[in-house]
Amino acid sequence: KCKKCSGKKFWKVRRGKLRCQKCGYEFVPKTGGISLTRYQWKALLKWFLRCQSTNVVAEETGISKYKILRGLTLIREVMAFDIPDDFAGEVEVDETYLGGQWKFKRKSVKKDQKQSKRGLGTTKQPVFGILARSGKVWATIVPDTEAKDLVPIIERKVRKGTKVNSDTWRAYTGLATKGYVHRTVEHARQEYVRGKNHINGLEGFFGYFKRQLASRGGIRKERLGYYLAEYVWRYNYRKLSVEKQIERLLNLVAKI
Repeated sequence: KCKKCSGKKFWKVRRGKLRCQKCGYEFVPKTGGISLTRYQWKALLKWFLRCQSTNVVAEETGISKYKILRGLTLIREVMAFDIPDDFAGEVEVDETYLGGQWKFKRKSVKKDQKQSKRGLGTTKQPVFGILARSGKVWATIVPDTEAKDLVPIIERKVRKGTKVNSDTWRAYTGLATKGYVHRTVEHARQEYVRGKNHINGLEGFFGYFKRQLASRGGIRKERLGYYLAEYVWRYNYRKLSVEKQIERLLNLVAKI
């Protein structure tokens, strides 16, 4: 529908744009010209949620591979926006590193990554995550894992007064001065749980994400953001039936 007036009828105009018949507003449709019926979207989503390959989806739905690939990109884009606005109560924060799953890595890169370390100097891609003990998770790609990279994200996504669990990585040292109740476990001394203080939930999500990437045989690095959004969404709505997941995604796609 039209962003300006919510009109639903359009003319096709130059360079792939659409013009609203009601107000004349011109725009490029975000679907990239994908023309699928609601029935086709439901079929695409059903096989996507079952983790089937593009070849299987094409065979089962009759949709061209081009439209399937464009459709899956769109689905992952809307998944990225279907996330909690902020976190409160009790949360876990942590970072992980990805690098073993990239396709087409040069041998020199593989050799360097054997010597990779945490924080400054790592050759792997850092990913930062926040998990609420109530069950929802959020994660994003970050350039580095120092305080300047992580603390602004925490302040943006986590309400003041929240109990924040982390390990003793230096980036988290000043969280108590930022208005959070900060609790730590010291992994370097083999301490993983102290009462209710732990980050096991978030580490569980990171393990799940890495297993999913490995099951694909690796992905291109530039596609990581799309797959991260997908598996954050799958984790957050894992308790919904496939039918309810399909309905939720259909509603998200319809809003574009």
